[in-house]
Amino acid sequence: MNVLAKETISIDRPAALIFDYVSNMENFGRWFQGVIAIEAVANEAHGTLGKTYLETVNIQLRGSRQIKLQVIESRKPTLFVTEGDFSPVMPRMEITITECGLSSRFEWKMYSRNHGILFRALLLPLIRSEITKRAQKSLPRLKAVLEQKTS
Repeated sequence: MNVLAKETISIDRPAALIFDYVSNMENFGRWFQGVIAIEAVANEAHGTLGKTYLETVNIQLRGSRQIKLQVIESRKPTLFVTEGDFSPVMPRMEITITECGLSSRFEWKMYSRNHGILFRALLLPLIRSEITKRAQKSLPRLKAVLEQKTS
């Protein structure tokens, strides 16, 4: 897989609380830049393997696009993974949460599952730059939301 972005932040909350918030993908647009809307397709509990969401995102120079996301791995309170069907990126998001005393280390990673030579040569550098910028703005926003939410 091609790494698009990797960011880490410390959040002054327990891992389980953070996991509950981020595994509810309907919250994603509240903290991640560029997400216009996101909604669950069915009524399964958030964090359930196979749960599907429709995400509307703002794509630079292309406007908004809808992406189907599916939860492919979920281990409360430490790991949450989704994959999307958005070509040519074929995104995979991995969230790892590690409790460290009274705070938790939150690591967010985005990958591309596209291994094509043209994709890697032409699009990967542009997409990597954009996703990294969004992640660098979004993780502090998540920290603020969670630390304020439970104060």
